[in-house]
Order: sequence, then C-alpha cells, then structure tokens
Amino acid sequence: MCVPFFLLLLAAPAYAADEVGEALEASLGAQRAARESQQRIDRLDAETRALHEKRRAAESRALQLAAYSEQLEQEAAVEEQRRAQIDAELKRVSALGGELLPLARRMLAALEAQVARDPPFLLEVRRKRIADITALIDDSGHSAAEKFRRVLEAWRSEAEYGNTVGAEDVATDCTGAPGAATLVRVGRVGFYCVDDSQAARWDATNSWAPLDDAAAAEITRAATMARGKLPPELLVLPVAKP
Repeated sequence: MCVPFFLLLLAAPAYAADEVGEALEASLGAQRAARESQQRIDRLDAETRALHEKRRAAESRALQLAAYSEQLEQEAAVEEQRRAQIDAELKRVSALGGELLPLARRMLAALEAQVARDPPFLLEVRRKRIADITALIDDSGHSAAEKFRRVLEAWRSEAEYGNTVGAEDVATDCTGAPGAATLVRVGRVGFYCVDDSQAARWDATNSWAPLDDAAAAEITRAATMARGKLPPELLVLPVAKP
C-alpha cells in the first residue's frame, strides 16, 4: 500500500519536535548536572580552605604552647635555683643562730657598761631600754635574730646621742639636793647642769664642777635650742679633758 506523499510531510514535524525536546531536556539535564558538580566542587573547596585554616590555627597554637611551655620550664628552673639559694641561706642563718645569742648578750653587757660610764643623762630611758632587751633575750619565744636586732637598735640609739643636743628637767639641783634643775647634753662632748643659783659641768671625776655665770647663760641658751625654741647657734661652753 502506498502512503500519500502529503501525509509523510505532515508526520515529519512531529518526529523533529520529539528529537528537539529530547535534546533540550538532555542539554538542561547536563547544565543542571554541571551546576550541581560546580556546587559540590565549590563546597569541597570551601571545606578544604576551612580545614587548611584550622590546620594553620592548630599549628600556630601548638607553636604558642611550645613557647609557653619552654618559658614555664625556664621559670621553673629559676624558681628552683632561687629555692636552693633560700634553703642555703636558711641553713647558714640557722648555723649562725647559735652564735647570735651569745654575741647579743656580750653587746648588751658592753652597752650597760657604757651607760654606767657615761654622764647620767636620760638614765631612766636608757636603763629601761637595757632592761627591756634583757627580758627579751631571756624570753625563749623570740628568735635569736630578733634579739640581735633589738640590741643593734639600742646601740644605734646610743650612737645618735653623739650627734644631738638634749635637755631634761630633774627634781634635784646641781648639788643633788631636792629642788629643780635642767640637765643639758651637747653630743657626748659635754654634760651640764643649771639651776636657779648655779651652773656646773660633769667632769672626769664623775662629779659636778661649778661654772661661772657666763657659762650658766650659755647652758640656758643651749637648753632653749635643744627644745627647739631657738635656731642652732654656736655655743661657747667648757668641756672636760679627755
């Protein structure tokens, strides 16, 4: 049987449309696949970069921790050395502790003898200081270092008397009789007494030697200076022979 020619012409476009549609769909599918592949590639690339960043951060942190660990080790070594030095110092001090207390006792005895030889200035203060330190030395509740420190402080106080001028009021006159007088100390060079009727100087015989009125005026001026009521000035006072 023969098909008319015009029927073939009508059927051709239908076949062509199917092929075009299939081609378009294949092309679109390929584009979608390409996009999905690119998206996967981009995602994998981002994940890779993130992993690289994490690795670099981890490496940097590891380096920091290593440096910090090394610093701690150095500090620990220094601390250990310092501890060893302290231990050695404690052992040395402990060894000296047995020598400090006898030395403190000898120094205190020498100080007491010095006060006894000196002119009788501030006797109550100085004797009380010695008595307090004697009681401290006999007290087992204090360390040898503390006892030795207090003895040194007492000697320092005694030494300071040589650089100052002092005045004190007493309840006796310059003869030792009941009354009132002022005792004036000029360093450790001179010790004087002035009352309403006379003035005197403590001499090498450990007694008062009378002075004239001019010396009495100078002693009174020295007492006023010692009490801060006059500025320091040159004093003309007799001194005992060494």
